[in-house]
Amino acid sequence: MIEARKPDNEAERLAHLQALNMLDSAIEERFERITRLVCNILDVPISAISLVDDDRQWFKSVQGLNVSETPRSIAFCSHTILGDEALVVPDALADHRFADNPLVTENPNIRFYAGCPLIIEDGIRIGTLCAIDNKPRKISEDQLVVLKDLAQMVRSEMSAITLSDVNQRLTEELKTAERAAMIDPLSGLWNRRGGEELLESEWASASRASHSLSIAMIDIDHFKKVNDTYGHDIGDVVIRQFAKTILTSLRPRDVVCRWGGEEFLALFTDCDADGLPAVLGRIQQNIESKPIRTTQGLLAVTASFGAAAVLPTRDNHPQSIIKEADRALYQAKAEGRARYVIANSAEHAN
Repeated sequence: MIEARKPDNEAERLAHLQALNMLDSAIEERFERITRLVCNILDVPISAISLVDDDRQWFKSVQGLNVSETPRSIAFCSHTILGDEALVVPDALADHRFADNPLVTENPNIRFYAGCPLIIEDGIRIGTLCAIDNKPRKISEDQLVVLKDLAQMVRSEMSAITLSDVNQRLTEELKTAERAAMIDPLSGLWNRRGGEELLESEWASASRASHSLSIAMIDIDHFKKVNDTYGHDIGDVVIRQFAKTILTSLRPRDVVCRWGGEEFLALFTDCDADGLPAVLGRIQQNIESKPIRTTQGLLAVTASFGAAAVLPTRDNHPQSIIKEADRALYQAKAEGRARYVIANSAEHAN
């Protein structure tokens, strides 16, 4: 294995990467969408947006792998950022740079790799958009053009301030190490601590602007049965894919966190009780129409929702809306699950 050298502008490169405030941040649908497109268009099982840090590559978005980072010393992407052109490896076992790389000889058994550098201002290469397969293959000129075009989309998204306002504020306020402590390692979402910070921040913002705020507690139905029947590894797959399904269902300005176990909290900014049925119905439909693909086959999943809306003021507190949503969730479960209940409303749906 040949370890990639550091670029000549490494210090400047790392400074630009840190300035982006993306390392150890929560997954975002705008990037998830791009890696899904890579998998679908190039017909590969794995795709990632990789940011090459000092001693690791960290994935802002990844499909087909259950890790959030790998050591930089073994990363294919460490080689890609040394040039401006795409790096294509048709068969890693036949390439002396990678033949004995542990990512080749062990899981995920990389054979094919194609990566485009993500080049920001002044030719700084911060990472890659890559496509990976576990069997040797070639890439057509048309496919390579598509990969380059999608890499340009990643760069455009990175330069645009299109994070939800809530995500943006919390991400900018926290140092990288603090953000890392607020990210759930399994789902890639904010964890409960991060969710509490987000809710506190948005509560104050909504109070100042006199905007309504809504939340939903979302619980995977009969999740214990999944673990008992298929094992915790399959349970982990369900958690990860369930999280991504919720993420694809939200508006750009909304946010979701993993509250604990199989429970998630979704925060809907500037949304009142009248707007909740459409939002909850969309999430419910997406969950029920997308069985989760596992090594044991497709698993159909349903969820129960408890939601509440409030106009935040100085006289109330985020815990009040959480309690209301929790009571509504309990009612949804008591009524048979696979439905949503909105607190203080006659709106129930299954």
